[in-house]
Amino acid sequence: MSKNILLLFFILALGISACGSSDELIPAADPSTGVTYFYMVENKYREYNVREIRYTGVGMSDTSVYQLREEVKEAFVNSQGEESRLIHRLTRPDANTPWRLDSVWTIRIERDRAVSIENNIPIVKMVFPAQTDRTWDGNIYNTRDTDQFRIINFGALTNIAVNDDLEATTTMTIEQENDEDGITFKDFRREIYADSIGLISKQYEVLKICTRSECEGLTVIQSGRFYRETIFAHGFIDEDGN
Repeated sequence: MSKNILLLFFILALGISACGSSDELIPAADPSTGVTYFYMVENKYREYNVREIRYTGVGMSDTSVYQLREEVKEAFVNSQGEESRLIHRLTRPDANTPWRLDSVWTIRIERDRAVSIENNIPIVKMVFPAQTDRTWDGNIYNTRDTDQFRIINFGALTNIAVNDDLEATTTMTIEQENDEDGITFKDFRREIYADSIGLISKQYEVLKICTRSECEGLTVIQSGRFYRETIFAHGFIDEDGN
């Protein structure tokens, strides 16, 4: 066997060895990656500024501006034997008015997914391990049509304005829908979560555009809902319940 052939075998062996070493160095994804973004520690609270517009007809709408507070309450075991937590949702028209209980939701971590039951409708809010471009059906536990959610950004360093200051954190952006034809409808739904805080921003624009002759050439909303929720404070409830 010539020296050239021996040298070729030696180079090929090194290449195969290097490929094997590279594979061995790739760590398996931590199955819990992203769980702390769906923050469900007892006594955690989050407060939001909310702007909501409901369109009931051409030229007809109702605008609401208010504040929303979420409080993570005690754990309980549901009928399937899974640990869930209550979320008390309180609202007030402004900072000078006491909070009043509006509704109660429940949340849970179920194997590799986070589930929120909102007005008796279970929605899969995120899946684990979280990573950019991962997709899933958010409506898999309810009777609605399939709705593909997607993580469009995971682990981005972001400054958020909370507690009268700027706070640096990492975030996960989940796009629930981003579809429009520019003529008859728009469906844009996006939520942003922060590590060890939870939801910090929510924006929904589900709109039907007027297509009647008098609306031709104009973008006139016929019906639908615009909703924007932005966090302004968070922390833990003290012994006095504040």
